[in-house]
Amino acid sequence: MANPEHLTLLLDGGVEAWNKFRRTNPDTQPDFQNADLSGYDLTRVDLSHANLAKADLSDAYLLRADFTEAILDEVNLTEADIIESNFIKASLTQANMVMVDLSGSGLIRADMSDVDLTDSNLTRTSLPWANLTNAKLIRTTLHFTDLREANLLNADLREANLRDASLTGTNLYKANLQGVQNISIDLLVKAKTLYQAQLDASLHEQLQAEHPHLLLERQP
Repeated sequence: MANPEHLTLLLDGGVEAWNKFRRTNPDTQPDFQNADLSGYDLTRVDLSHANLAKADLSDAYLLRADFTEAILDEVNLTEADIIESNFIKASLTQANMVMVDLSGSGLIRADMSDVDLTDSNLTRTSLPWANLTNAKLIRTTLHFTDLREANLLNADLREANLRDASLTGTNLYKANLQGVQNISIDLLVKAKTLYQAQLDASLHEQLQAEHPHLLLERQP
């Protein structure tokens, strides 16, 4: 359960008082496990290194928040606004992030295995070296999204929009890319592998003819 003192300070004192507490107590790990923070305006909050496992942050305003190396496993972030926030090396395994706005956020080396990002906005989001194994990215907006060296093993990207995304070195082993919008051979050839990826027939045929090495077995 959440630390009641931490919860009271954040919700009653507000973000400014909470961030001051963080600055003066740098060795304290914030504990918000299972906390109900849904709907709160936590713009610019410092939750770096915090434990937010199974917390409810649905509909919260988390603009420019800091979640560096935070634990957010199984967190509920449904329809949260998380614009230009920092999740570097954060753990978001099994997080519910349906209809989230993560535009402009940094998730470098974040662990997002089994995350649900269905119908979310990841425009200009940075995800290099992120772990998105088994992630749901159905109908997700990935405009200008940086997925360099990211691991999308068995990820579901059906009907996602990859306009101007970066796939250099991206692992798409067993990924579902059926119905993906703004996808092209020029984009796909930059990937690390497309072995057993599910592709629309026309793309698969073109890759088989022009870049067959991408369809050969290569372990993730």
